[in-house]
Amino acid sequence: MTETRFNQGRRAVNRSVALRAPAKVNLHLEVLRQRHDGYHEIETVLQAVALYDRVRVTLHEEYQGGEPEISLEVEPGGGSVPDDHDNLCWQAARAFCRATGRSGRIEIHLEKKIPAAAGLGGGSSDAAAVLVACDRLFATALDTTELESMGAVLGADVPFFVKGGTALGRGIGTVLTPLPTVRSGQFLIVKPAIELKTSDIYGKLKMGLTVNSAKANIRVMRSLLARFPQKAWPGFNRLEDAVLPGTPVLQRLVLQMREEAPVAMLSGSGSAVFGVFAEDRDLTELIGEFAAAGLFVEVVGPHAAGVEITDD
Repeated sequence: MTETRFNQGRRAVNRSVALRAPAKVNLHLEVLRQRHDGYHEIETVLQAVALYDRVRVTLHEEYQGGEPEISLEVEPGGGSVPDDHDNLCWQAARAFCRATGRSGRIEIHLEKKIPAAAGLGGGSSDAAAVLVACDRLFATALDTTELESMGAVLGADVPFFVKGGTALGRGIGTVLTPLPTVRSGQFLIVKPAIELKTSDIYGKLKMGLTVNSAKANIRVMRSLLARFPQKAWPGFNRLEDAVLPGTPVLQRLVLQMREEAPVAMLSGSGSAVFGVFAEDRDLTELIGEFAAAGLFVEVVGPHAAGVEITDD
């Protein structure tokens, strides 16, 4: 989709930036309460993992003011990921231009590896990648706080992917505090052909059951991250209360993963399930079992950063 052309003061640029945009899992996700604006206050431990979308952003022409011309190509096409203004990449490019007063003809190419509607944050990571790319291409030299603020308008997970690594998220997930970086473990990510909508899941959550529940101790978690993963990990995902009872396939996956892994749970609102294993655990048989069942299966390590420029 292309916005109305702005014809004054154009300057040819023709520069590209390529980035890799990591997925994330939630090592802990507690829902504290519903706010008056309909959003939910949460406390979550976010972990970037080495499953990447590839994003290339090209600035063909630059001009001051006016709406940007944005074109977006998604590969592979024909899936559930939109290639127009409904895509967070497209929205990120427009948001950047509106916030900075810069504009231009921008082309975005998105190669999807992170499954959509999985609770893995792929769309949010892609949006963060576009913000970082535009900062480089327009030479605006914004600091990470400014990029995170732009990202928060687009989605709760977008600010996390600017820095990535391991972080505590509070508020709606946008108030971030760095945590000791997880540097070991095999993250086995499995996803059935089920797509869940986050707003629907929060709508099903019975908040009355969580008000008096014991909250995980973040200070304890902070100390355990140095030895992650281990059975003593106290993290959990409160959204499982809303997802698993009505989704037997996911319930079975979570239970099976917990029999095998020291740490296992639903990621975000799903439908991806993950288990974290020690580095020396041979996962060949388990991977084969999930793959034979027709599930999306990936084994990746932790990613100590956020979106990263791979060339320019």
